Amino acid sequence: MVALESGELGPLLSPGTLQGLEDECVTDVKAQTRADLLRVLQEDEEHWGSLEDRPSSLAQDVCELLEEHTERAPRISQEFGERMAHCCLGGLAEFLQSFQQRVERFHENPGVRELLPDTYISRTISLVNCGPPLRALAERLARVGPPESEPAREASASALDRVTRLCHRVLADLLFQELQPHFNKLMRRKWLSSPEALDGIVGTLGAQALALRRMQDEPYQALVAELHRRALVEYVRPLLRGRLRCRSARTRSRVAGRLREDAAQLQRLFRRLESQASWLDAVVPHLAEVLQLEDTPSIQVEVGVLVRDYPDIRRKHVAALLDIRGLHNTAARQEILAVARDLELSEGGALSPPRDRAFFADIPVPRPSFCLSLPLFLGRLPVSRLARPSLACLPLPRPPSPVRPRAQR
Repeated sequence: MVALESGELGPLLSPGTLQGLEDECVTDVKAQTRADLLRVLQEDEEHWGSLEDRPSSLAQDVCELLEEHTERAPRISQEFGERMAHCCLGGLAEFLQSFQQRVERFHENPGVRELLPDTYISRTISLVNCGPPLRALAERLARVGPPESEPAREASASALDRVTRLCHRVLADLLFQELQPHFNKLMRRKWLSSPEALDGIVGTLGAQALALRRMQDEPYQALVAELHRRALVEYVRPLLRGRLRCRSARTRSRVAGRLREDAAQLQRLFRRLESQASWLDAVVPHLAEVLQLEDTPSIQVEVGVLVRDYPDIRRKHVAALLDIRGLHNTAARQEILAVARDLELSEGGALSPPRDRAFFADIPVPRPSFCLSLPLFLGRLPVSRLARPSLACLPLPRPPSPVRPRAQR
């Protein structure tokens, strides 16, 4: 009994027998967990399209199924614990790839349109909330498992990233469908004298944030940052598309002041929503400065700041801004546009920012115009048209369509 209590007897089974039992156990666990994981996924999926708004326990069930084995195996030996962690991580990676495919089918199914918007949003948030606990489980199993567990961990992370991005896009698209009528009212005459459009944007975003708060912290932060970026893009888009034209210094001052007021209101909103994308707060004030400044050197400095803070801005965006402020002096325009041109020609300008830091790249602007200087062409224009400044510059001509050879008979 003394030898038994002190552990001096050693293992009762031979190494070969012990290895065989471990192999058999790992094989059985792999088959059992695969069947159990598929079962809980099917059971949870049956409720995704239902009208009943019930909480999902999918992530909790998956964690309990796998932890049952990974917590007991190390009691046999450290090596057996590593083998079991590797086995369960492989099963988890396979499960998450199936989970990703089913989430994609769910959102592609036309039947989900029959769900109430609140139910659809709630279901999508539940799917996103599966990500953090399952990601943490995969990381934990990879730390315990052998080095060859890394590919399974990467596959698990990739599947969860795809699910999160898809659900975020769905939620953002739903929200901006509701916001679009308010964005359509921006940069028009009524916008200069009435806060109605921006109040509608802020009110809708604030109301929808109550539902988004049910999301886990990590995916919530990512979603709010994307909503912040997209809201500012949609705000700036109608400005650079030329809805407004400033024909006097007084109008430029009014537009710039309104831009600053709106920017401050949007900044307060996203601070309340705990957005970490503070890099977006300066873009609208910078544009307001370019519109209001009078002398060319000051405008150049402000454009340089824009180029530094938002490296995806291009000459076409700066040119559109100069058109809005009514700057048609060729020499002054060229001096200002040279700042953006130097960026495009530099090595740093050739590098596109990451997707979550793109801003101006998502804002197309109309094709640039050019001023005709051909006497032959001008001689064919009526004097009444040449006297109108708005017709002095015409759109760039389209290249001629290639002539197709006739088919030989």
